[in-house]
Amino acid sequence: MASNSLINRHWVYVARHFLIDFVAVFAGILGGTLIRFSSLAATMEVFASYLPVVVVACFTLPCCAYILGLYAPLRMEHAFANRFGRLTASLLLTFLATIAVGYIDWSARIGRGVMVNTAFVLGAIAFLHHLFIYLVGKKYRESVAFIVNSEFDEREARVFASFGRRHLRFSGIIVGDNYRPTPDLHVLGTMNEVEAIVRDNGIQRVLCTSMGMNNPEMRRAFCQLRYSGTHVVSLIGLCEEIYQFVPLELVTPQWLLLASESPQMLYIKKVKRAFDICCSLAGLVFLGPIMLAGMLAVKLSSPGPVFYRQIRTGRFGRTFSLFKLRSMGVDAEKNGAQWSAAGTDPRATRVGRILRKYRIDEIPQLLNVLRGEMSFVGPRPERPEFIEELAREIPYFQERLLVQPGLTGWAQVNFPYGASLDDARRKLEYDLYYMKHMGLFLDVFILLDTISIVVRGGIGQNQRAEHPVSKAILEHFQDHFEKSMERTTEVPLAAGARRNLP
Repeated sequence: MASNSLINRHWVYVARHFLIDFVAVFAGILGGTLIRFSSLAATMEVFASYLPVVVVACFTLPCCAYILGLYAPLRMEHAFANRFGRLTASLLLTFLATIAVGYIDWSARIGRGVMVNTAFVLGAIAFLHHLFIYLVGKKYRESVAFIVNSEFDEREARVFASFGRRHLRFSGIIVGDNYRPTPDLHVLGTMNEVEAIVRDNGIQRVLCTSMGMNNPEMRRAFCQLRYSGTHVVSLIGLCEEIYQFVPLELVTPQWLLLASESPQMLYIKKVKRAFDICCSLAGLVFLGPIMLAGMLAVKLSSPGPVFYRQIRTGRFGRTFSLFKLRSMGVDAEKNGAQWSAAGTDPRATRVGRILRKYRIDEIPQLLNVLRGEMSFVGPRPERPEFIEELAREIPYFQERLLVQPGLTGWAQVNFPYGASLDDARRKLEYDLYYMKHMGLFLDVFILLDTISIVVRGGIGQNQRAEHPVSKAILEHFQDHFEKSMERTTEVPLAAGARRNLP
């Protein structure tokens, strides 16, 4: 992907610790076996018989750790006791998985002596690993500087400093030769001294407005910084990296064009389809009993058909029939299509509210995935009548029709059910992020996040009722939008984006 360097550092961080926990389980079981049998030859012989259980255990611990939020940098503010409890739960689930596999394949069952030794060895390694994650994540701050060439840049520098303080240490500003900032901002020097400033102050990242990025006079300095190992990033890039979403107010046609070059075509055309087929078949096998129970509950609780078909819009605007377990009365839409929200929709039946809360009503959509009408992961498919309305009100909304819609998605695991125009706008920001960074790696972690949401009954670890940075961005751009558009040579935002600024 084109985003392999800066933006994907979050996922590199997650993958690194996922792999360390994977290896920790392997080492823990191997160490427990060695303690039990002493002899290296005997240990290797016995350990080879454990391999089916070892493989399951190696995946179970990091998957549980991810689902419980132990790799999320934004959760470092939680007390370590909270994290220790989550780690303990992950370890217990790992041992339960090993016991379950041992009963299925008795020849691979790990003995009690080895299991006890493994508990001590693995517990110690996992504790030290997650203590390290906590201590480093709690203290780590990147030293950053902001380039300021105008009043607009100065205002945006304050926006950066306000929402990035949890992750960034704002060292000061670097000013253009002809601009004098307000006295309360710490000035590190001028653009002519930028390389020396970065070196002497230990600056790890230089922040710049989109206008500055497109300034030909500054481009050479930025290239030199990048080749010397210092990242230069704009506000939209920082939001992608830290929060994994794209502020709609900052999206331009240029960004969309660059984003469309990022996804790997092989993954989209071949690997993703194979991934969809495997996941949907596995889902039907494991979730089939739950779906049958849901069907029975619907049939017994209210008159009408068990399944509900609804026309949705797929890739490139093609329509298809989406399958769901019926969660509303048969005459729920006699007055036309309406927004619906989990848990608060008065049209939902008592059983229907439970089905929605735990996403049981969506299990039949696995058939849509098998038929190729949907993907397992992607933007949620909307109804055609809603798409027309949303496209008129939200800039770039129809961009989400360029990829296959999904049963779950990045927006679904980061934002609650959408029941308003503003919710649709906010969810589009996560959909745009996914469209740029989509890949097998991200899809796997979205599935793990989805499991977390289902287990918690619709409350995901990343979901937040309040948008993290939009308020500061909007206040900034409301005051300076017109002025910036007069000065910049950048391709302007679409007319709809200007119209929809609150």
